[in-house]
Amino acid sequence: MRNDCIFWDWNGTLLDDARAAWLAVNDMLTSRNLPLITLDKYREYIDVPIVRFYERVMDMSKEDMHSLSVEFDALWAKHLPEDALSESARDILSKFSEQGIKQYIFSSSRNDIIEPYLKRFGIDKYFVSVIGATDRKVGSKAERTRDYILSNGIDISKAVFIGDMVHDYDVASFIGAKSILISSGHQSKSALIKTGAPVVSSLSQIYEIINQNTEVGK
Repeated sequence: MRNDCIFWDWNGTLLDDARAAWLAVNDMLTSRNLPLITLDKYREYIDVPIVRFYERVMDMSKEDMHSLSVEFDALWAKHLPEDALSESARDILSKFSEQGIKQYIFSSSRNDIIEPYLKRFGIDKYFVSVIGATDRKVGSKAERTRDYILSNGIDISKAVFIGDMVHDYDVASFIGAKSILISSGHQSKSALIKTGAPVVSSLSQIYEIINQNTEVGK
């Protein structure tokens, strides 16, 4: 069945920012005289809502989530490369757009963070909408995405969700959609494989799957 629309996760999927996030977290741990973590450990610990991650690396009885979010955002931006767009992203987004496939971003990040980067990278024209958060909680995006789909009459049977975390699979499953996961982002490949969804290592593989009409599992 043809996929008429694609819902893209942002961080770790279209934006190659896992390393920047890990470095930001280690800066935060350093300032608190806490043990640093490896990138592999970061990818093992990462979770949604994000408070679950912080509970694994620091004493949350001494922390405020809003303040942590502000601190992280500043450090993350410092470590993010000038062009952090994932390899092949521009080309793939352009090709899907030429095929008439509608593309959306569904994210736990806020719109006011995502949208300036879309314009900076020159890819904002490829998206119908950005379904982002309105707060700093980095919580579930399932209900927000479902409500958008229902209010806009999108046929979920012809949609595929693409992300780099188990939560992206959970969102797709919650809505009743297909999903593909990419292992080059924030979460470990071993965690992604456990979902049973197709797991790929690059965006180019996603393009091939969708265009070869390969069945995408839920």
